[in-house]
Amino acid sequence: MKNLSTKELNYINDFLSWELLSAKKCYQYGFQEMNSAHKQIFFDAANIHQQNYLNVLNYIDQVNKNQGGQAH
Repeated sequence: MKNLSTKELNYINDFLSWELLSAKKCYQYGFQEMNSAHKQIFFDAANIHQQNYLNVLNYIDQVNKNQGGQAH
């Protein structure tokens, strides 16, 4: 597997930022929501964004290990 380019790394960084922000906003809206059904929708969405974030981090960790890199 070839190394990731700077452009690809910047895109991954942006994607992680978007997922983190989305998760935080969904949690915030969930805590503010009074309707329990709506509250659950926000928390479910927050969990999906959090899982997406973690999946990308795990993928990057695997790529790093496969290329012989070390995490700092």
